Amino acid sequence: MQTRRRLSREERRGQILRVALETVAKQGVRGATLTNIAAGVGITYPALYAHFPSRKDLLLALIDHLFDRIQQLHAAAYQEDAVAHLRGIGRANAALVGAPEDDCVLPFFEFVAAEPDEDLRGEFGARQLALVEGLADVVRRGQRQGTIVAIADPEQIAWMVHGCGWTDDIAALMGLSGHWTAERSARMLEWVLGSVATGAGAPAQEA
Repeated sequence: MQTRRRLSREERRGQILRVALETVAKQGVRGATLTNIAAGVGITYPALYAHFPSRKDLLLALIDHLFDRIQQLHAAAYQEDAVAHLRGIGRANAALVGAPEDDCVLPFFEFVAAEPDEDLRGEFGARQLALVEGLADVVRRGQRQGTIVAIADPEQIAWMVHGCGWTDDIAALMGLSGHWTAERSARMLEWVLGSVATGAGAPAQEA
């Protein structure tokens, strides 16, 4: 009889986060109880405490997981030219939306809509600001390179680029991808970049 390999602590933690992600996607943040998550993992309720001291600790770890995934997407799109980097970030997000491997968009917005008594909004907002600040740093790099105009507000441009991604996400969640097409998404991004890029970094305009 073949014995099942015992998962390492790191593997078990990853399994718990995957199940928690699926639970939030299906049942919302309110439905992501320790009982439901433990049942999905196939471990006892008290066993979760060996990995997360409380439900809130687990949910915060899941929020970190979601933002880490976004940060990895941004890092993978890196190019030395800041305008090209921002374009790569926007296009990578657009390509991921609705793809089979995209399991983060719905849980992300479930956290956005979580009820105030979950006491997660401040933590979620802080991570969101850190993500936008990372985009603003790319804009500042472009200003140093001379590919983005010096008078541009880095935070403003960061929110605009991030807003392109949110538009893609929300349209997909509402089943409106046939109206908000990949072409429209790319054109919106190019308008944002074209509004601040200098001649040295101006993106080609798409029809």
